[in-house]
Amino acid sequence: MTPHLTSTSKPSLRSAPTKKGQLTRARILDAGRDVLADRGYFGATVGEIAERSGLALGSTYRYFNNKDELFLELLEELVEALYTSVSGSWIKGKELESLRESSRRYLKTYRANRHLIAGLLEMSAAVPECADLWWNLREKTFGRKSVYLQRVDSDGSLNPEYAAAALGTMVEQLAYHWYIESEKRGAAVPSLDEAAQTVSLIWYRAIYAHRADR
Repeated sequence: MTPHLTSTSKPSLRSAPTKKGQLTRARILDAGRDVLADRGYFGATVGEIAERSGLALGSTYRYFNNKDELFLELLEELVEALYTSVSGSWIKGKELESLRESSRRYLKTYRANRHLIAGLLEMSAAVPECADLWWNLREKTFGRKSVYLQRVDSDGSLNPEYAAAALGTMVEQLAYHWYIESEKRGAAVPSLDEAAQTVSLIWYRAIYAHRADR
């Protein structure tokens, strides 16, 4: 269950009362996204967000009480994007191709948002609500994978809950290693197709070992 912001939070963009309010709020969110990606959580300030959005500081505070409230809304959007990125990627009877496509979609979404993700991961160390949202994304993702593993592991050799957490964590950590840490350190990064092929083959061999060994 996704935690909600406090009762003092402003309405979401979807429930903003006027078109002008929606547009202003969207400008602030876009500016906040850029500032967080450029400065990281600890370096970001509401003042710079206001400046980049072309608003006075007081006007910005009319929509968000503080930067945490703004960034939590960005994280909610990101969590949804990451979770739904693999929707519709499965084709019955084409397991390896489907795993490759779902891996590619997730990794593409992660790579496109890597600077934002880096800032939000910084934030999770300081803001419990942020850490909770990341935790909920993982639990939701692992739960979906666990249901899949229960269905396809015919000999029952894997605990689906543990296997889902292991394989899901592998993908998340590889994405972090490739698209955040490696870029920061100037290390080699595989192409999107190479990354998706690597991840999908590991998944496939873990789940369908009896087929892969034939």
